[in-house]
Amino acid sequence: MHIIFGLGLDSRRGPSSENSFNEPTLGPMGLLGLLETYLGLARPEVSVARRVTGYLGHLRQHDDGERFYSESLHADSVGTAAKLLTWRDEWRLGGWTGSAPDDAPRRLRELAHVERTAQGDIAPGQAERLAVVEVKLATERTPIECVRLVDPVETFPLAWQKVLALLPGVGQWEAQPNGHGQLRALQELAGRAVHEGNLPGTLPSISDGSVTLVQATSRATAEHWLSAWRAHDEVDRLIVCESLGDAVDATLVATGGVSCGFESPSELRPALQAVGLALETVWTPIDTGRLVEFLLHSIGPFSRSARGRLAKAIGEQPGIGGEAWCTARQEIAATQNGEKTVEEVAFWLEGERWSRDAGAPVDALAVRVERLLEALQHRLTGDANLASIYVPAIEQCSAVLDGLAEFKRQGVPSLLPRQVEQLISHGTPTGSNPAAIAQIGCMRSAPAAGVCVEPADEVIWWMPSTPVLPQSLPWTAAEVQALQKLGVELRDPQRELSYLARQWLRPLLAARRHFVLVLPPPGAEEHPFRQLIQKLVPDLETSCINLDSEVNETYVGMLADPLARLAFPETPRVIELKTPIELPRDPQSYTSLTELFNHPALYAIKRVARLRPNSIISTEEDNRLLGTLAHRVLERLFAHADALAWTSQHALDWFRANIDILLQTEGAPLLTQGAGVSQQRFKTICESAMISLLDHLRSAGAVSVRTEVEFEGVLGNVPLTGKVDLVVELQGKRTIALDVKWTGDKRYAAMLSEGRHLQLALYSALIEQKEKLPPVALGYFIVESGALFTTAMDVFPAAQVRVPRSGVTVNELLQQARESWKWRASQWEAGQIEVVADEVLDEAQGPEGTLAVEGLGPWHFDHLVLLGGWEQ
Repeated sequence: MHIIFGLGLDSRRGPSSENSFNEPTLGPMGLLGLLETYLGLARPEVSVARRVTGYLGHLRQHDDGERFYSESLHADSVGTAAKLLTWRDEWRLGGWTGSAPDDAPRRLRELAHVERTAQGDIAPGQAERLAVVEVKLATERTPIECVRLVDPVETFPLAWQKVLALLPGVGQWEAQPNGHGQLRALQELAGRAVHEGNLPGTLPSISDGSVTLVQATSRATAEHWLSAWRAHDEVDRLIVCESLGDAVDATLVATGGVSCGFESPSELRPALQAVGLALETVWTPIDTGRLVEFLLHSIGPFSRSARGRLAKAIGEQPGIGGEAWCTARQEIAATQNGEKTVEEVAFWLEGERWSRDAGAPVDALAVRVERLLEALQHRLTGDANLASIYVPAIEQCSAVLDGLAEFKRQGVPSLLPRQVEQLISHGTPTGSNPAAIAQIGCMRSAPAAGVCVEPADEVIWWMPSTPVLPQSLPWTAAEVQALQKLGVELRDPQRELSYLARQWLRPLLAARRHFVLVLPPPGAEEHPFRQLIQKLVPDLETSCINLDSEVNETYVGMLADPLARLAFPETPRVIELKTPIELPRDPQSYTSLTELFNHPALYAIKRVARLRPNSIISTEEDNRLLGTLAHRVLERLFAHADALAWTSQHALDWFRANIDILLQTEGAPLLTQGAGVSQQRFKTICESAMISLLDHLRSAGAVSVRTEVEFEGVLGNVPLTGKVDLVVELQGKRTIALDVKWTGDKRYAAMLSEGRHLQLALYSALIEQKEKLPPVALGYFIVESGALFTTAMDVFPAAQVRVPRSGVTVNELLQQARESWKWRASQWEAGQIEVVADEVLDEAQGPEGTLAVEGLGPWHFDHLVLLGGWEQ
């Protein structure tokens, strides 16, 4: 067996033009696994989460409050353990035996104390595994005949150097120029510059087309060029992409190409988000945003349709246990296997919760992970595609369970949210992106310059920019010196940096015929390799191809068929139809009438064509939520028949005793961390508004109040429906209709003053038709200010009276509404649907006797785009 071995080759991807039997290309973990297999040392893989939690236990065991890591351990236990474990593993790879003399620096001595109990107790890392392999190799042979090192042997940790010394035929591999002509000249010149450390000379230019620089102002433009270039010229091509390779793959696939298999961070994969969202259900207060993510996520522990119903309920009433939630629960129970699903809902969402400050019991967390693991395992049916999705998530759950089991073994009673998040992070497997598949016919690819160990006819280095440089040693000079005295060989960042420059040459040296450097968009940091070739070929940058300006030129224009540019259609003033249209005869509400009167085309889209935008379930705190909660407060208040007789203190006591339950079931966003100010403001406003409203009602002689009262009636011959927020009953069967708004004093006062209170007029008509008497007063109650605006002069002594300046009455408003209906109906009868934009309001006014046509708010933009409102 002939092995090619390098420090970065674990990340190397295929396909390879030189693959042959018994000649693998391996990185450290690949070769270690191979040696363990042939030496009979193979063992189940141990998760990082288990090793971190195991080491954390030993740190706590030795922590007396005075250790150098004590404060960090208290603030971030899992993160501290993970960092110190990396120190320990690096020392072990360098030859540390776990001891330290009494005169050693403090941190080294204290970690040596930890190592006395940790050694042999925590799961072995790479250093311990190599030590066992070294012992076995001294007496046993493997099928390996030779090993070619693509990195100098001195760059490997000491533990690896010892193992390599026991393998046969270990030799050095050197990258050699593979090009021809001027490309070859550049390769040789660049190699001399890096090895000699100075500029050996320059090339006047590269005129044979063997080296090309391209650049675009956006990554998307360059990605589309790459797709077209790949299809235009099929050659043996290698693409080197060190960042955002998944975006390149997405564009290649979208434009008819094939994916190279670049991976994005695995935490973004849906299957690997499931455990984090599942464990989010243990905390109080509820984070409704995360709760909705848990319910809408593609992978969850119970029925997706059931989770969808519950998500809609939370979107309507953000909380658990409210009316919408209970309705959804009943609907779930009525479905097939509904009772079992309801039990799952109760377990995951309605059970005990724990404070984010105190933490959740380890046992409770483990039970949830076990339930999720069981649900994921049930979804494995033998389908390879499903396996690629679920297996990484199953591995993640198993790793988290290992970590929780270790915590339990150590006697840790509970974990904080931050600790849970870190445990999940350490339990997340790498290389688990099922979408990152190298498809048949793809370009050869490399995720780093250092893994370009095979030549290719064309090499494309994709947007090298800010390089990842070797990290400096995190220890003091005294600590480094003490470790060296103990025989520990630490890495040399300066040597690593100098060697990194050689690795940056590999993409250039691998090119046989053509080397393409795709530069990042202007403004990005210049990569050292780019700076090098600028020095070697000063004229090269002037010939850089600008993909944006070359779209219609030979180099870029030949790659795709030109398309004629089409302008967006202009918004029509009137949609002309050949046949008459009948207005719907369904009961109309105030909202639907205002849409018809002010924007008939919008009404047609929503009420006739019944086109609706995708609904986005949101639980954010906004005025809509606050207004809904305020309505619910008043609804519950006046559910008490004697509420009008309560004193102000009685009302306040009732509110303070009940508001938290309302927020938990319908206003959970106000209970989340960071929402304390908003919550207190809401409560203060509601208290003040409630007392103000009770004072207004008592002063008017109210005897009872009905809330959310539904009425049916007609406007002329048009069926009409409406729900009045507050119907106040006075002596003598007199009534008052009030509409409750969260905010908007200026707006609603102006509507009354200008005679535009059509909503109140419609309520008046509905009440009169059902109860035979019109209300004696109409008004708007503003919760935020506690103000009451009305047109009645003698009903509410403390109200702010706004008499319409035009003198318009309720009956006149209703007559104008009837005329507006007739006007729009006549237009529809003629096959005309008017499109009203804000800029043509003056031209869009109706005939005399109709309501004024007013503009609509921005909340209709998603529909207006259908009518050509592109700039919206």
